Amino acid sequence: MSRDSRPLLTLAGIAVAMLGAIILAGGTSSRFGRSKALAELGNKPLIRHVIDPCLAVVDSVIVVVSGCEDATAYASILPAEVGLVKDTGEHRNPLHGLASGITGLDSEYTVVLACDTPFITVKVLELLFKKAVGFDAAVPRWPNDYIEPLHSVYRNRAVKEALPRITGDENTGVSGLVNALHSVRYVRLEEIRSVDPNLACFLNINTLQDLERARLSFTGQRNAQIEHCGTTEITVG
Repeated sequence: MSRDSRPLLTLAGIAVAMLGAIILAGGTSSRFGRSKALAELGNKPLIRHVIDPCLAVVDSVIVVVSGCEDATAYASILPAEVGLVKDTGEHRNPLHGLASGITGLDSEYTVVLACDTPFITVKVLELLFKKAVGFDAAVPRWPNDYIEPLHSVYRNRAVKEALPRITGDENTGVSGLVNALHSVRYVRLEEIRSVDPNLACFLNINTLQDLERARLSFTGQRNAQIEHCGTTEITVG
């Protein structure tokens, strides 16, 4: 799971944190009709479009799949350094998937993403990690106050402290986790537009029609960008 042992987040030249990523693969989607994670876009599975930029930024990546899903389906598509965890919780929802994944990470800060957001970029990840320094979370927020908890960076320690208070209710989502944290830095969309002008990182694939639209707009430039990027050291200040 670990690419190397050096911290990738620095503050004024001093290493301050190891970074991680949790990617929630879920299972078969009722609207999509099959596993979205394994559907192809640009000749590779959707989930690889999320994994690849994460590997350019973080030290460890964990993919969380549904407890009833055949994990062997992922064996041929996941890079060797990516960990695979089954969500065996009583209530299988994104919050419990996050809880299953974070126990396997030693990072100080972790980005949490869904597998169906193929246009996440290295620059967006860098921005969110920078914004999270010194806070329990960095969470994008729309002008109408809608938040994006599955495009957010969390401080692991704070999450682990909050989870026992909120995971007993099957109706509690990741937004409930955000509400349970003590210090949250909300990231304005204008800040995200500075690195993602069209806010494409928030586009998700819910239906086969969504996938077809994504295929039509996919140019292959993103693949080239990912292939040529190396390990990124994020500097704050």
